[in-house]
Amino acid sequence: MPTYIESFLASGAAAAIKKAKPTIIGITGSVGKTTTRQMVVAAMYDPEHKQRVLSSQKNFNNELGLPLTIFGESNYPGKNVFSWIRIVSKAFFAKLGVWKLPADIFVLEMGADKPGDLAFLTQIAPPDISIVTGVSPIDSSLAPVHVEFYPSADAVAEEKSTLVKKVRSNGTVILNADDSRVFAMRHLTDAHVLAYGENDGADIRLISKRILTRSTLHGNEPHALEVVIECYQKPFRFVIEGVFGTSMAYALCAAAATIVALDLPEERLSHLVEHFSAMAGRTRILPGIKSTTLLDDTYNAAPSSTIAALQDLAKIEIIAGQRKIACLGENRELGNKAEEMHFRIGQEAARANVDVLVVCGIFATAMKDGALAGGMSADRIHHIEDTPEAGLFLQDLIKPGDIILAKASQGGLDTKGVRMERVIKELMAEPLRAKDLLVRQEGKWVQ
Repeated sequence: MPTYIESFLASGAAAAIKKAKPTIIGITGSVGKTTTRQMVVAAMYDPEHKQRVLSSQKNFNNELGLPLTIFGESNYPGKNVFSWIRIVSKAFFAKLGVWKLPADIFVLEMGADKPGDLAFLTQIAPPDISIVTGVSPIDSSLAPVHVEFYPSADAVAEEKSTLVKKVRSNGTVILNADDSRVFAMRHLTDAHVLAYGENDGADIRLISKRILTRSTLHGNEPHALEVVIECYQKPFRFVIEGVFGTSMAYALCAAAATIVALDLPEERLSHLVEHFSAMAGRTRILPGIKSTTLLDDTYNAAPSSTIAALQDLAKIEIIAGQRKIACLGENRELGNKAEEMHFRIGQEAARANVDVLVVCGIFATAMKDGALAGGMSADRIHHIEDTPEAGLFLQDLIKPGDIILAKASQGGLDTKGVRMERVIKELMAEPLRAKDLLVRQEGKWVQ
C-alpha cells in the first residue's frame, strides 16, 4: 500500500497530467525497461526544441519515483526536509491547478514488483503509448524476474498486461513479438497495436544483430553492436558504439515503433543512435587493464538476461590465443527455483565455450555443477567467495586479449555474491573514472 505522502504526491501528479494532457509513454516489462526508456528518449529528441521531453531518472519507476519524475525531480529527497517541502508544495499547487508540468512528453518506466503496482501507476499517468518489453524468456523453462513475488510467469504477464489494458482508447500499444506472453496481449485492447522483433508478425522487423570487433595487437576487440531493422518498408542499419548486448537491438526496435506510433518524421529514425546514451552497467564495453576488454553487464541479472549475455559472449569472434572469461554471481528473487536456475546458468557457460568461469555467492556451487554437467573441465572453473575477491583474483589471471564478462544481481543489504561492478572496478583501465562509467558509485552503495 502506498504511504500517505506517496498517495498525496500521486494525486497531485495525476491532477497535473489531467489538466495539461501531456503525451505519456509508459514502459514496463521484466527486462529491458531502462534501455528501452533511454532509446525512446533518444527517439523523442526534437532538433527544433518545440517539445520538452522528460523521462524517469535512475530507478524512478514506483509509487514514489513516478510522481517525482512528473514533478521534475532527479533525486530522491531522502532526509532533506527542504526537498520534501518543495516537492509537497508542487503537489499541493498541482491539485489546485496552478502548477505547470515541466514537459510535454513523459517517458516513464513503470515497475511491478508486486500485483497491483501498475494499476496504481496508470491511475497517475494513463499512457498514450504502452510498451511491454518482455515477460518470459524465449526458453519458457527459465524463471522470469520477480518470480519470488508472483505465483507463476503467467501471473507476472497478467500484471504487465495492465499497461495494455489501461492505454488511452486513441493510443498505441507496442509489444515484443518474440515474447509469446507479451505478443498475446494484442488481444486485450482495441487500441492500435505495433509489434517488434524477429517474428514474422512484427511490424518493426529485427533483421540482424551482431557484435563488431576490430583487429588489435592482441586479437579481436569488441567495440560496437550492429543492428539492422526493417521499418517504413526498408532496411535501416545502426552501429551503437560501446555496447555489446543484443537486448539493445530490441530497445532500438521499440523506439522505432514509438516514432511510427507518433507519426514523427522518418529522419528521427535515421539519427536515433546519435542521441542515445547507454547507461552504466548495461551491456557496456570498457577497456581493461593488461590490454583486455570488459563486458560490463553489472546493473542487475535474471536467468534469461544472464544466459543472453553468455550467448553474446559466445558470438564474439576471437583468434587463437584469446580467451573468453565469465565472472558470474547470484541472480536474486528466484525463490525456490534459485538452485535450478543457477545450475542452468552454469550449463550455458559451458555451452558458450567459456575458457574460464569464475562463480561467486551462495549458489556458486550450483553454477559450477551446471558447468561440469555441460562438459567444462574442473580446472577452468574457479569458486571465489565474494565479488571483491573475484576482482583481485582476475587481476592476476587475465592476460592481453582476454574478454571478460561480469554479471550478477544488484542485491540489497546482503551484498555477498552480487554487485559485480566491484569486479569491473578492479579490472578497468581507468579506475579514476569509475564514478562516470560504473553503476552504483554514489551514496549508500559506496559506504
